[in-house]
Amino acid sequence: MGWKDLVRSVRDKMLGRPAAEPAEELTNYEILLRDYDLHSLFLHDEIPRLFGERDAMRRAWQERDFPAYRAAFEAARVQGDLAENGKPRYLLMKDWFLEEFMALPDGDEAGPRHEALLDGFAAYFRNDPSPFSAATYADALRVTAYAWRGTACAADVNMDQAEQFRRFLQQADAVLDSQPDPDDFAWRASHFRRGAETGSFSEYQRRFEAAWALDRYNIDLCRNFARMIMPRWLGRDEHDLEVFARRAAELTKDRFGYGFYALIQAANTEVGEHELEDTLCDPVLVKQGFEDLVARFPTPSNFNLYADMLEWMKDTQALADLLESRFRTIVPEIWYGDTLDDKFVYAFETLLEADEVLKARRRLA
Repeated sequence: MGWKDLVRSVRDKMLGRPAAEPAEELTNYEILLRDYDLHSLFLHDEIPRLFGERDAMRRAWQERDFPAYRAAFEAARVQGDLAENGKPRYLLMKDWFLEEFMALPDGDEAGPRHEALLDGFAAYFRNDPSPFSAATYADALRVTAYAWRGTACAADVNMDQAEQFRRFLQQADAVLDSQPDPDDFAWRASHFRRGAETGSFSEYQRRFEAAWALDRYNIDLCRNFARMIMPRWLGRDEHDLEVFARRAAELTKDRFGYGFYALIQAANTEVGEHELEDTLCDPVLVKQGFEDLVARFPTPSNFNLYADMLEWMKDTQALADLLESRFRTIVPEIWYGDTLDDKFVYAFETLLEADEVLKARRRLA
Protein backbone atom coordinates (compact mmCIF):
# COMPACT_ATOMS: atom_id res chain seq x y z
CA MET A 1 0.00 0.00 0.00
CA GLY A 2 1.47 3.40 -0.99
CA TRP A 3 1.40 6.37 1.34
CA LYS A 4 -1.45 7.97 -0.59
CA ASP A 5 -3.53 4.82 -0.15
CA LEU A 6 -2.72 4.68 3.55
CA VAL A 7 -3.59 8.31 4.14
CA ARG A 8 -6.80 7.78 2.19
CA SER A 9 -7.67 4.71 4.27
CA VAL A 10 -7.05 6.56 7.56
CA ARG A 11 -9.17 9.46 6.36
CA ASP A 12 -11.95 7.16 5.15
CA LYS A 13 -11.98 5.33 8.47
CA MET A 14 -12.47 8.65 10.27
CA LEU A 15 -15.28 9.50 7.88
CA GLY A 16 -16.94 6.12 8.36
CA ARG A 17 -16.36 4.90 4.81
CA PRO A 18 -15.74 1.20 3.94
CA ALA A 19 -12.07 0.23 4.12
CA ALA A 20 -10.24 -1.01 1.05
CA GLU A 21 -8.61 -4.42 1.04
CA PRO A 22 -5.18 -4.12 2.72
CA ALA A 23 -2.00 -4.87 0.80
CA GLU A 24 0.31 -7.62 2.06
CA GLU A 25 3.42 -5.49 2.51
CA LEU A 26 3.27 -2.79 5.18
CA THR A 27 4.50 0.72 4.45
CA ASN A 28 6.51 2.83 6.89
CA TYR A 29 3.33 4.65 7.82
CA GLU A 30 1.49 1.42 8.58
CA ILE A 31 4.39 0.13 10.65
CA LEU A 32 4.38 3.39 12.58
CA LEU A 33 0.65 3.04 13.31
CA ARG A 34 1.15 -0.55 14.43
CA ASP A 35 4.27 -0.10 16.53
CA TYR A 36 2.94 2.82 18.55
CA ASP A 37 -0.75 1.91 18.48
CA LEU A 38 -1.56 5.22 16.82
CA HIS A 39 -5.11 6.32 16.04
CA SER A 40 -6.70 9.44 14.56
CA LEU A 41 -9.71 11.62 15.11
CA PHE A 42 -11.04 14.97 13.95
CA LEU A 43 -10.56 18.01 16.13
CA HIS A 44 -14.24 18.39 16.97
CA ASP A 45 -14.51 14.74 18.01
CA GLU A 46 -12.10 14.87 20.94
CA ILE A 47 -14.47 15.87 23.78
CA PRO A 48 -17.25 13.28 24.12
CA ARG A 49 -18.82 15.12 27.04
CA LEU A 50 -19.74 17.99 24.73
CA PHE A 51 -21.01 15.98 21.76
CA GLY A 52 -24.60 16.99 22.54
CA GLU A 53 -23.75 20.69 22.42
CA ARG A 54 -21.57 20.19 19.35
CA ASP A 55 -24.35 18.43 17.49
CA ALA A 56 -26.87 21.08 18.56
CA MET A 57 -24.66 23.80 17.07
CA ARG A 58 -24.22 21.84 13.86
CA ARG A 59 -28.01 21.46 13.59
CA ALA A 60 -28.42 25.16 14.29
CA TRP A 61 -26.11 25.93 11.35
CA GLN A 62 -27.98 23.59 9.01
CA GLU A 63 -31.23 25.34 9.97
CA ARG A 64 -29.53 28.77 9.97
CA ASP A 65 -30.81 29.17 13.54
CA PHE A 66 -28.60 32.07 14.54
CA PRO A 67 -30.67 32.88 17.68
CA ALA A 68 -29.95 29.36 19.00
CA TYR A 69 -26.24 29.92 18.37
CA ARG A 70 -26.32 33.26 20.19
CA ALA A 71 -28.18 31.76 23.16
CA ALA A 72 -25.63 28.95 23.48
CA PHE A 73 -22.66 31.28 23.01
CA GLU A 74 -23.82 33.81 25.58
CA ALA A 75 -24.88 31.15 28.11
CA ALA A 76 -21.41 29.63 27.90
CA ARG A 77 -19.86 33.09 28.22
CA VAL A 78 -21.77 33.67 31.45
CA GLN A 79 -20.72 30.29 32.86
CA GLY A 80 -17.10 31.04 31.96
CA ASP A 81 -15.87 27.42 32.04
CA LEU A 82 -12.99 25.93 30.12
CA ALA A 83 -13.45 22.79 28.06
CA GLU A 84 -11.20 19.72 28.35
CA ASN A 85 -8.83 21.16 25.72
CA GLY A 86 -8.39 24.43 27.63
CA LYS A 87 -10.50 26.58 25.33
CA PRO A 88 -13.37 28.60 26.77
CA ARG A 89 -16.50 26.59 26.01
CA TYR A 90 -18.17 29.55 24.29
CA LEU A 91 -15.38 29.48 21.68
CA LEU A 92 -16.30 25.89 20.90
CA MET A 93 -19.90 26.97 20.35
CA LYS A 94 -18.61 29.36 17.70
CA ASP A 95 -16.27 26.76 16.18
CA TRP A 96 -19.05 24.18 15.89
CA PHE A 97 -21.66 26.56 14.51
CA LEU A 98 -19.33 28.03 11.90
CA GLU A 99 -17.48 24.79 11.14
CA GLU A 100 -18.92 24.34 7.65
CA PHE A 101 -18.48 28.00 6.69
CA MET A 102 -14.88 28.17 7.91
CA ALA A 103 -13.91 24.79 6.43
CA LEU A 104 -14.54 25.77 2.81
CA PRO A 105 -11.32 25.04 0.90
CA ASP A 106 -9.02 27.67 -0.55
CA GLY A 107 -8.74 28.11 -4.28
CA ASP A 108 -10.33 29.95 -7.18
CA GLU A 109 -13.86 29.18 -5.99
CA ALA A 110 -13.31 30.10 -2.33
CA GLY A 111 -14.69 33.62 -2.68
CA PRO A 112 -17.90 32.72 -4.48
CA ARG A 113 -18.51 29.73 -2.22
CA HIS A 114 -18.23 31.83 0.93
CA GLU A 115 -20.33 34.56 -0.63
CA ALA A 116 -23.07 32.03 -1.39
CA LEU A 117 -23.43 31.32 2.34
CA LEU A 118 -23.77 34.93 3.45
CA ASP A 119 -27.56 35.13 3.09
CA GLY A 120 -28.17 33.54 6.47
CA PHE A 121 -25.83 35.98 8.22
CA ALA A 122 -27.44 38.93 6.43
CA ALA A 123 -30.98 37.81 7.29
CA TYR A 124 -30.05 37.36 10.96
CA PHE A 125 -28.55 40.84 11.12
CA ARG A 126 -31.46 42.38 9.25
CA ASN A 127 -34.12 40.70 11.42
CA ASP A 128 -32.36 41.15 14.76
CA PRO A 129 -29.85 44.00 14.59
CA SER A 130 -27.58 43.95 17.62
CA PRO A 131 -23.87 44.17 18.44
CA PHE A 132 -23.74 40.35 18.40
CA SER A 133 -25.47 39.88 15.05
CA ALA A 134 -23.40 42.73 13.58
CA ALA A 135 -20.17 41.12 14.76
CA THR A 136 -21.24 37.71 13.47
CA TYR A 137 -22.14 39.08 10.03
CA ALA A 138 -19.11 41.38 9.85
CA ASP A 139 -16.75 38.52 10.66
CA ALA A 140 -18.33 36.41 7.90
CA LEU A 141 -17.97 39.30 5.45
CA ARG A 142 -14.32 39.68 6.42
CA VAL A 143 -13.66 35.95 5.92
CA THR A 144 -15.33 36.23 2.51
CA ALA A 145 -13.18 39.22 1.61
CA TYR A 146 -9.99 37.29 2.28
CA ALA A 147 -11.36 34.24 0.49
CA TRP A 148 -11.87 36.40 -2.60
CA ARG A 149 -8.40 37.91 -2.31
CA GLY A 150 -6.56 34.61 -1.76
CA THR A 151 -3.10 34.26 -0.26
CA ALA A 152 -1.03 35.51 -3.19
CA CYS A 153 1.33 38.46 -2.96
CA ALA A 154 -0.28 41.82 -3.75
CA ALA A 155 1.34 41.90 -7.21
CA ASP A 156 -0.36 38.61 -8.10
CA VAL A 157 -3.89 39.61 -7.02
CA ASN A 158 -5.99 40.46 -10.09
CA MET A 159 -8.29 43.48 -10.35
CA ASP A 160 -11.48 41.52 -9.72
CA GLN A 161 -10.04 39.90 -6.61
CA ALA A 162 -8.86 43.27 -5.29
CA GLU A 163 -12.24 44.88 -5.97
CA GLN A 164 -14.17 42.11 -4.24
CA PHE A 165 -11.74 42.26 -1.32
CA ARG A 166 -12.32 45.99 -0.84
CA ARG A 167 -16.08 45.64 -1.29
CA PHE A 168 -16.54 43.02 1.38
CA LEU A 169 -14.23 44.76 3.83
CA GLN A 170 -16.15 48.02 3.41
CA GLN A 171 -19.42 46.20 3.92
CA ALA A 172 -18.06 44.50 7.04
CA ASP A 173 -16.99 47.85 8.51
CA ALA A 174 -20.38 49.39 7.79
CA VAL A 175 -22.22 46.50 9.46
CA LEU A 176 -20.03 46.54 12.57
CA ASP A 177 -20.12 50.33 12.91
CA SER A 178 -23.92 50.32 12.78
CA GLN A 179 -24.22 48.57 16.17
CA PRO A 180 -21.33 49.76 18.34
CA ASP A 181 -21.08 48.36 21.87
CA PRO A 182 -17.58 48.20 23.41
CA ASP A 183 -18.95 46.12 26.31
CA ASP A 184 -20.20 43.33 24.04
CA PHE A 185 -17.47 40.71 23.71
CA ALA A 186 -18.38 39.57 20.19
CA TRP A 187 -18.44 43.17 18.94
CA ARG A 188 -15.17 44.02 20.71
CA ALA A 189 -13.43 40.93 19.31
CA SER A 190 -14.59 41.72 15.77
CA HIS A 191 -13.40 45.31 16.18
CA PHE A 192 -10.01 43.95 17.23
CA ARG A 193 -9.75 41.63 14.23
CA ARG A 194 -10.32 44.43 11.73
CA GLY A 195 -7.58 46.41 13.47
CA ALA A 196 -4.99 44.48 11.48
CA GLU A 197 -6.17 46.35 8.39
CA THR A 198 -5.14 49.69 9.90
CA GLY A 199 -1.48 48.75 9.40
CA SER A 200 -0.66 50.25 12.80
CA PHE A 201 0.93 48.16 15.55
CA SER A 202 -0.16 50.55 18.28
CA GLU A 203 -3.78 50.67 17.10
CA TYR A 204 -3.93 46.91 16.68
CA GLN A 205 -2.49 46.43 20.15
CA ARG A 206 -4.94 48.91 21.66
CA ARG A 207 -7.89 47.05 20.19
CA PHE A 208 -6.48 43.71 21.30
CA GLU A 209 -5.98 44.87 24.89
CA ALA A 210 -9.59 46.08 25.06
CA ALA A 211 -10.91 42.70 23.86
CA TRP A 212 -8.46 40.64 25.91
CA ALA A 213 -9.46 42.44 29.09
CA LEU A 214 -12.92 40.88 28.70
CA ASP A 215 -11.47 37.33 28.77
CA ARG A 216 -7.84 36.61 29.67
CA TYR A 217 -8.22 32.89 28.85
CA ASN A 218 -9.25 33.34 25.21
CA ILE A 219 -6.32 31.61 23.54
CA ASP A 220 -7.72 32.11 20.03
CA LEU A 221 -7.66 35.87 20.55
CA CYS A 222 -4.07 35.67 21.77
CA ARG A 223 -2.88 33.50 18.89
CA ASN A 224 -4.54 35.81 16.35
CA PHE A 225 -2.69 38.73 17.91
CA ALA A 226 0.56 36.77 18.03
CA ARG A 227 0.54 36.00 14.30
CA MET A 228 0.02 39.63 13.32
CA ILE A 229 2.73 41.08 15.61
CA MET A 230 5.48 39.09 13.92
CA PRO A 231 7.98 41.35 12.10
CA ARG A 232 6.75 40.39 8.61
CA TRP A 233 3.36 41.98 9.41
CA LEU A 234 2.73 44.60 12.11
CA GLY A 235 5.49 43.70 14.57
CA ARG A 236 8.34 46.15 15.07
CA ASP A 237 10.88 43.39 15.75
CA GLU A 238 11.09 39.91 17.27
CA HIS A 239 10.77 41.31 20.80
CA ASP A 240 7.06 42.06 20.36
CA LEU A 241 6.02 38.39 20.24
CA GLU A 242 8.37 37.28 23.02
CA VAL A 243 7.32 40.07 25.39
CA PHE A 244 3.65 39.36 24.75
CA ALA A 245 4.02 35.58 25.19
CA ARG A 246 5.72 36.01 28.57
CA ARG A 247 3.18 38.56 29.74
CA ALA A 248 0.26 36.38 28.66
CA ALA A 249 1.76 33.42 30.52
CA GLU A 250 2.05 35.42 33.72
CA LEU A 251 -1.56 36.63 33.48
CA THR A 252 -2.94 33.11 32.90
CA LYS A 253 -0.55 31.10 35.05
CA ASP A 254 -3.25 30.33 37.62
CA ARG A 255 -5.01 27.97 35.19
CA PHE A 256 -2.44 27.23 32.48
CA GLY A 257 0.98 27.38 34.09
CA TYR A 258 3.21 28.48 31.22
CA GLY A 259 0.82 26.98 28.70
CA PHE A 260 -0.01 30.31 27.11
CA TYR A 261 3.67 30.94 26.41
CA ALA A 262 3.85 27.67 24.49
CA LEU A 263 0.58 28.15 22.62
CA ILE A 264 1.41 31.71 21.61
CA GLN A 265 4.90 30.81 20.43
CA ALA A 266 3.35 27.89 18.51
CA ALA A 267 1.90 30.51 16.17
CA ASN A 268 5.41 30.46 14.65
CA THR A 269 4.64 27.07 13.10
CA GLU A 270 1.96 28.66 10.91
CA VAL A 271 4.41 30.96 9.13
CA GLY A 272 6.31 29.74 6.09
CA GLU A 273 10.10 30.14 5.79
CA HIS A 274 10.38 31.01 9.45
CA GLU A 275 12.92 29.35 11.75
CA LEU A 276 13.55 29.26 15.49
CA GLU A 277 16.68 31.34 14.91
CA ASP A 278 14.51 34.15 13.53
CA THR A 279 12.77 34.55 16.89
CA LEU A 280 13.47 35.02 20.60
CA CYS A 281 11.41 31.93 21.43
CA ASP A 282 12.77 30.07 24.48
CA PRO A 283 12.63 26.32 23.70
CA VAL A 284 13.00 25.34 27.36
CA LEU A 285 10.06 27.51 28.36
CA VAL A 286 8.03 26.20 25.39
CA LYS A 287 8.50 22.62 26.60
CA GLN A 288 7.65 23.59 30.17
CA GLY A 289 4.57 25.37 28.84
CA PHE A 290 3.35 22.36 26.89
CA GLU A 291 4.01 20.08 29.86
CA ASP A 292 1.91 22.45 31.99
CA LEU A 293 -0.78 22.46 29.31
CA VAL A 294 -1.08 18.69 28.80
CA ALA A 295 -0.98 18.09 32.55
CA ARG A 296 -4.07 20.27 32.92
CA PHE A 297 -5.75 19.65 29.53
CA PRO A 298 -4.56 16.26 28.19
CA THR A 299 -6.55 16.20 24.96
CA PRO A 300 -5.16 14.81 21.67
CA SER A 301 -5.13 18.25 20.05
CA ASN A 302 -2.78 19.62 22.69
CA PHE A 303 -0.39 16.68 22.25
CA ASN A 304 -0.47 17.33 18.49
CA LEU A 305 0.31 21.02 19.03
CA TYR A 306 3.19 19.94 21.29
CA ALA A 307 4.57 17.55 18.67
CA ASP A 308 4.21 20.11 15.88
CA MET A 309 6.10 22.72 17.93
CA LEU A 310 8.89 20.28 18.76
CA GLU A 311 9.25 19.54 15.04
CA TRP A 312 9.47 23.27 14.28
CA MET A 313 12.12 23.68 16.99
CA LYS A 314 13.98 20.66 15.49
CA ASP A 315 14.01 18.99 18.91
CA THR A 316 13.76 15.41 17.66
CA GLN A 317 14.93 13.99 20.98
CA ALA A 318 12.00 15.49 22.87
CA LEU A 319 9.70 14.54 19.98
CA ALA A 320 10.90 10.95 20.28
CA ASP A 321 10.21 10.96 24.02
CA LEU A 322 6.69 12.20 23.35
CA LEU A 323 6.01 9.52 20.72
CA GLU A 324 7.44 6.76 22.89
CA SER A 325 5.41 7.58 25.97
CA ARG A 326 2.30 9.65 25.33
CA PHE A 327 1.49 10.56 21.72
CA ARG A 328 -1.19 8.16 20.51
CA THR A 329 -3.73 10.11 18.42
CA ILE A 330 -3.23 12.15 15.24
CA VAL A 331 -5.51 15.18 14.93
CA PRO A 332 -5.01 16.19 11.28
CA GLU A 333 -6.38 19.74 11.57
CA ILE A 334 -3.43 20.70 13.76
CA TRP A 335 -0.83 20.00 11.09
CA TYR A 336 0.32 22.05 8.11
CA GLY A 337 -1.17 21.36 4.69
CA ASP A 338 -3.67 22.61 2.13
CA THR A 339 -5.73 19.41 2.21
CA LEU A 340 -6.59 16.78 4.78
CA ASP A 341 -4.26 14.34 3.02
CA ASP A 342 -1.42 16.89 3.17
CA LYS A 343 -1.95 17.34 6.89
CA PHE A 344 -1.85 13.60 7.52
CA VAL A 345 1.36 13.30 5.53
CA TYR A 346 2.99 16.11 7.51
CA ALA A 347 2.02 14.43 10.78
CA PHE A 348 3.28 11.02 9.61
CA GLU A 349 6.59 12.44 8.38
CA THR A 350 7.10 14.25 11.68
CA LEU A 351 6.42 11.10 13.67
CA LEU A 352 8.73 9.06 11.42
CA GLU A 353 11.56 11.45 12.41
CA ALA A 354 10.85 10.62 16.05
CA ASP A 355 10.68 6.91 15.24
CA GLU A 356 14.15 7.05 13.66
CA VAL A 357 15.53 8.55 16.89
CA LEU A 358 13.92 5.80 18.95
CA LYS A 359 15.32 3.12 16.63
CA ALA A 360 18.80 4.64 16.98
CA ARG A 361 18.47 4.60 20.76
CA ARG A 362 17.47 0.92 20.71
CA ARG A 363 20.45 0.03 18.52
CA LEU A 364 22.78 1.68 21.04
CA ALA A 365 21.14 0.11 24.09
